[in-house]
Amino acid sequence: MAKRTMIAAAAALAMAGCAGSPSETDPLNQSELLAFSGFTMKVAVSQVDLDQLGSIPQRTLLRVASSSQPLYIWVDVVGCRCYYVGGEEAYRRLEAMGMATAQD
Repeated sequence: MAKRTMIAAAAALAMAGCAGSPSETDPLNQSELLAFSGFTMKVAVSQVDLDQLGSIPQRTLLRVASSSQPLYIWVDVVGCRCYYVGGEEAYRRLEAMGMATAQD
């Protein structure tokens, strides 16, 4: 009987972990999704880097105009002291998973 209760509890926890909308995605999950989509993580190595990244909206996917193709950036100074950068292909993969909402 106790084994059935443990299995039921484990199943309930597993299902609860799947609940929630994309807007409720926690930063750890977001960084995993970005990496999986093909975004590259870059770590801030100096205080100057951190200061520059701190002036960018945090944990928000931003579209940045560049000379050739658009780039997308997601910054997390507090969490990982890093940022993720990707091109159009990485953005399309993220979009296909229903997680892409870039701001200009």
